[in-house]
Amino acid sequence: MQEREAINEILVNINELPLDDTDVIEDINIAVVANTFLNVSRKEVLSYGWNFNSLTLNMYPNVSGYIIVPDSVLSIDPTADTSTIITRDYKLYDNSTQSFQFTDSVECQIVDDIAFDDIPFVVANYIVKLAVLNTYSNQIGDAKGIDIRANLLKLAKIEAYRDDANKHDGNILTSTFATTALDRTSL
Repeated sequence: MQEREAINEILVNINELPLDDTDVIEDINIAVVANTFLNVSRKEVLSYGWNFNSLTLNMYPNVSGYIIVPDSVLSIDPTADTSTIITRDYKLYDNSTQSFQFTDSVECQIVDDIAFDDIPFVVANYIVKLAVLNTYSNQIGDAKGIDIRANLLKLAKIEAYRDDANKHDGNILTSTFATTALDRTSL
């Protein structure tokens, strides 16, 4: 799903005309509102940490000894269980040494922000349904319409989580995603 399609779905749900291919989003106030709700919903949903935007990386200090956290990172968590490293001012900070300075790399679990057009369809659909509900609640506020859109959001959320679980190579003993035992003896 493309971002323009998502904005048009939001606009149609609040009884507005969809954008033409020649329309500029920034020139149409209600399209700007829809785009704002879409971006807020995108970050909210992506911060969950899906299989397509979660990765484990070694973060290395720059020449000044700082490990800079990129702007596109929604969350970062050092993988060591006893780690006292946190994020402060877009840099990693070690609470045990009270310092931003690092000499070695730090392995971190990262949840990355992704452009809307690069998000898999089922998760993009979930994001759009959330943006539709929020925009509708803000702009229209009809209780029956909100209930209908909330139910559509629940269905989209279930599909997104199911798709993520199906793509996750979970282990029944250690994964919250695994729901059935797999016979791996034949692999």
